[in-house]
Amino acid sequence: MLQSVSRNDLSPEQNSGEAPSARGVLTPFTVGVFRIIWIANLFANLGTWAQSVAAAWVVTEAHGSPMLVAMIQVASALPLVLLSIVSGVLADNYDRRRIMLFGLAFEMSGAVFLTAIAFLGYLDPKLLIVSILWITLGAAVTVPAWQAAVGEQVPARMVSDAVLLNSVNFNVARALGPALGGLLLSAVGPAWVFGFNAACYVGLIWAIWRWRREVPERQLPPEKISEGVIAALRFTQYSSVTRLVMLRSFAFGLSASAIWALLPLLAHRNPDGGASVYGYMLGALGIGAILGSGVVNRLRLWIGGSRLISLAATLLALVMIALGSLDSLWVLFPALLLGGACWIAALATYNSAVQILVPEWVKARALALYQTALFAGLALGSFLWGHMAESMGVTGALVAAGCTLLASAALLYQSRLPEIDAASIAHAPATRPGEPTFVFNPERGSVLVTIEYRIPAARTREFVKAVQALRRLRLRNGAERWALYRAVEDQEIWQEVLVVDNWLQHLRMLDRMTIADRNVIDNVTCLHDGDAPPKVRHGVSWESGDYEAPPV
Repeated sequence: MLQSVSRNDLSPEQNSGEAPSARGVLTPFTVGVFRIIWIANLFANLGTWAQSVAAAWVVTEAHGSPMLVAMIQVASALPLVLLSIVSGVLADNYDRRRIMLFGLAFEMSGAVFLTAIAFLGYLDPKLLIVSILWITLGAAVTVPAWQAAVGEQVPARMVSDAVLLNSVNFNVARALGPALGGLLLSAVGPAWVFGFNAACYVGLIWAIWRWRREVPERQLPPEKISEGVIAALRFTQYSSVTRLVMLRSFAFGLSASAIWALLPLLAHRNPDGGASVYGYMLGALGIGAILGSGVVNRLRLWIGGSRLISLAATLLALVMIALGSLDSLWVLFPALLLGGACWIAALATYNSAVQILVPEWVKARALALYQTALFAGLALGSFLWGHMAESMGVTGALVAAGCTLLASAALLYQSRLPEIDAASIAHAPATRPGEPTFVFNPERGSVLVTIEYRIPAARTREFVKAVQALRRLRLRNGAERWALYRAVEDQEIWQEVLVVDNWLQHLRMLDRMTIADRNVIDNVTCLHDGDAPPKVRHGVSWESGDYEAPPV
C-alpha cells in the first residue's frame, strides 16, 4: 500500500478521504500520491509534445525527405521495442520508484544535450534524431515501471480509472503541447522549445522523489535478466490476455502510425499549412482523446472491450482515409477529433486489460511486452508509410494505411479478450515443500516434481478435462516441461510430472500462485479418491550437488 506524500502515516485509501463505495473516472484524484504525480506528469508531457512539434518541423524545414521525417517516429519507438522487456524484468524485481528516477534522469540528460546543441548552432536533422533516440532510451527504462506502478498509487478498485486518467493526461498534453510548441517555435525558435522540455522533467523527478512507497518484502532473491525474460515469454505463451493484446496492439500500431508519421507532411502540403496548423492538428487529436475519455468506460461496459477496440479501429481507419482524400481544414479538424477519441479508446482498453487481468509478479513485463508490440507496430509502420509516401505521396500512403487498418479490424474481430474476474489474480499463499535433507545448489540442476492422484474410472473423462487447465497453469507459472501419465498396473493411478529449471525457480513458481490458480488446482484435487491428499515428490538433478569422485 502506498503512502501519501503529504501524510506519511496514511495509506492512499485512507488519505483519499472517500468512501469505499465511491466510483467515477475522477475518483483516483482523491488519492494524494496519484494527484501530485499526475499534475507533474502533465507538465512533462506538455514539454514532450512541444518538443515533438519542434523536432518534426526542424526536419521538414530542412527539406528532409518523408523518410527522414518518419525516422523521428522510428527513433521515438525503437528503444521501447528493444529494451522494454529487460526494463520490465527490473521493474518486477526491484524498487520501481528508483527505476523511474533513473530513467527520468537519463531522459532529462538527453533533453539538455538537445537544447545545448540547438543553442550552439550544431543542430541538424540527423543529430536531432540521435538526440531523440537518447531521450527514448531513458523512456524505455521508465515506461514499464511507470505503467506497473499505477496499481501502487491507487487502491485496486481505482486502477482502471487511473489508467484512463493517465491516458487523458497524455492527451491533454497532446491537445495543448503541440499548440504551445507551435507558438514557441514561431516566436522564439526551436532551441527554446527544447529547453522548455528539459525544464519540465524537473517537476516530475521531484514528485517521484517525494513519493514514499512500501517496497514489498521479498523472500526470494531477484530474478536474473535472462530468467526474467524467459519467465515472461513462458507466461505470454500460455496467457491469452497478453497474447491477444500484443497481437491486436501491433496490428493497430502498424497502421495507425501513419497519422503521427505523416501529419507534419499533411500540414505542410495543405494550402493553409504552417507550424501553427501542424500544432493545431495535433491539438485536435488531443482534444478528441479528452472528449472520448469521458465515454470509454461506459462503452466498454456496454459493448465489451474487444468490440470497443474493433469499433475504434474501424472509425480510425475511415478517419485516415478522409485525411488522405480531403484538404479542407473544416473537414480535417472534425476528423482529427474523432481520430483522437478512437485512439484513446483502443489504447486505454489494451492497457486496462493488462493492468487488471495479469498477476502482479509479471505485470511490468506483460505491460512491457504490450508496449513492445505496440511500438514495434508504430516503428515498422512509420518506416513503411514514410517509404510509401515517397513513391505514392502523402495521400496514397494515408489511404493505404486506412485500408490496412480496416482489413485488420475485420480479420481480428473474433479475437476476443477473455472475461476474467480481476479479483481472481490476487496472490494466494502456496504450501512450500519441506526443507531438503541434503545440501545442493538451488540455482543449478533441474527439479522433477511428481504428483500422484487416484482417480476412479468413472471420473476419468472429467479428470482429463480438468487437467488441461492445470497444464497451462504449470507452464505459465514457470514449468519447463509437463506431462501426465497413467499407471499400467492400476488404471486409477495417474501421475502429473513437471520439470522446473532449478530449485529456486520452483520456489518462485509456487510464490506466483493466484486465487484463480488455486481454484484450478482444487478442481483437479477434488477428483482425487483417497483419505490422504495426492502424494507429491520432489527430486533434484545430480548436477545440483557437488559430489567428490570415489577413491580409487
